Amino acid sequence: MTQPAPVRREVVVAAPPETAFALFTAHIGSWWPLANHSVFGAGGTIAFEGDQLVERSGNQRSIWGKVLSIDPPNSLELSWHPGHDASRATELSVRFTDLDGSTAVSLEHRGWHRLADPRGAHDEYERGWPLVLEAFQRRLDPAPPPATDWYVLLHQPGPAVVAGQPLSEHPDLIEHLAFLQRLDERGLLVASGPLADKIGTGMTVVRATPDLDVRRLATEDDLSVARGVLSVEVAPWLVQVTGDLIAEARD
Repeated sequence: MTQPAPVRREVVVAAPPETAFALFTAHIGSWWPLANHSVFGAGGTIAFEGDQLVERSGNQRSIWGKVLSIDPPNSLELSWHPGHDASRATELSVRFTDLDGSTAVSLEHRGWHRLADPRGAHDEYERGWPLVLEAFQRRLDPAPPPATDWYVLLHQPGPAVVAGQPLSEHPDLIEHLAFLQRLDERGLLVASGPLADKIGTGMTVVRATPDLDVRRLATEDDLSVARGVLSVEVAPWLVQVTGDLIAEARD
């Protein structure tokens, strides 16, 4: 059986490698989004204790992984098994590359063959790591430029939907709802819903920063589209007037 490819993600942060490395390791508890990406949830703590990464909440303790190698401020490799026994550990590598004052933080997560559900674990981390890395990025650059670009995502039933099958009954449609939730968590979602006069079709409005690849997001991060349950047309929307602008003009 073919195993899923490694999950790879990268962000660029406005800090030298020494600062980025220290934040990712010694100060991981100051930025990690525990509320949605942890074993015990909000209210816990996460920190490296010796060569182990440990989450604590009251008298509860969960070892997430163990340092396999460390080369400050260039790289870090961990075994990775939050919420599971070490026998089910995957492998996580994080590299910090100097970009003349900034740092490219590159993450690779692999070793899915050790898990009972390799594809399910791969897909979960493929959705989760971008949100975790964005939290890390915001800690070093807490004031990103305001969103200025709008997009309309027009969805229709895709080639994986059998003729006559109600779209709502396809098991992978839940991935579209998860995609919308991730958009909302990132502050990108304006509105989404079905078109009342066209069964099976819908529209999502997204507002994003100019550097975000919304087409890739709509076709790859939305696994319902990637798996053919939905097809999507991504249309830039040249918004010229909003309610806020009208209110400002009245004032």
